[in-house]
Amino acid sequence: ALLGPAPEDRLAAAERRAADLAVRNRLARELHDSVGHALSAVTLQAGAARRVLDHDPEFVRRALTAIEETTRRTVGELDSVVGLLRRDGEPGSGGTEDERAAYGPGLDALDGLLKHCGVPVAYEREGDPDSVVPVVSREAYRIVQEGLSNVLRHGGGGTSPVRLLIAARKRELEIVLENPLGERPAVVRPGGGRGLRGIAERAALLGGRSEAGPYDGGWRLIARLPLTARGEEGS
Repeated sequence: ALLGPAPEDRLAAAERRAADLAVRNRLARELHDSVGHALSAVTLQAGAARRVLDHDPEFVRRALTAIEETTRRTVGELDSVVGLLRRDGEPGSGGTEDERAAYGPGLDALDGLLKHCGVPVAYEREGDPDSVVPVVSREAYRIVQEGLSNVLRHGGGGTSPVRLLIAARKRELEIVLENPLGERPAVVRPGGGRGLRGIAERAALLGGRSEAGPYDGGWRLIARLPLTARGEEGS
């Protein structure tokens, strides 16, 4: 008689499929957040350039440069994710869990994001954020990116700078993002609406927390990520 897979083999196969699905879902979320931020930034910059096209060519040049840099960076991230997803679909490949989990920029890439994000940002640092463990650094970068996307969609769109504080404390990394609120319509992107929920999910995955709401006539987002316990796993 032919014997089928043993129960423990079926369980192991199911666990591998579940782990692969979790990784693919995480990569899809990374892609959603990265491309979504780029679309919001490019939409705002292109609209601003169009409004001053005839009388402020220098501003138009800066906006076009920012659009070019934003799209180039996003295409690079897109290529990385698609490459990993394709490897996952090939028998005997897919890379290790560490290789797949290592995708994405960290806080050491934050200056490039802020330079071309589409809004002026007053950035303050406390401690040494660049030295935090990689998994916390990557999630912190994505939280800042999604927070800036919310600013682009719902903020004032003026010249008042957004305030960003990243503080590496003894046991946690604190991210504070404050921005004025504007009267212009929000920029709507396909599949949007995940912003604050996605930030909360990222913080919770590391054992952290986030909160957002009106503050002093504007809007404030705070996220706190632990630097120990779950924050050390996968680094």
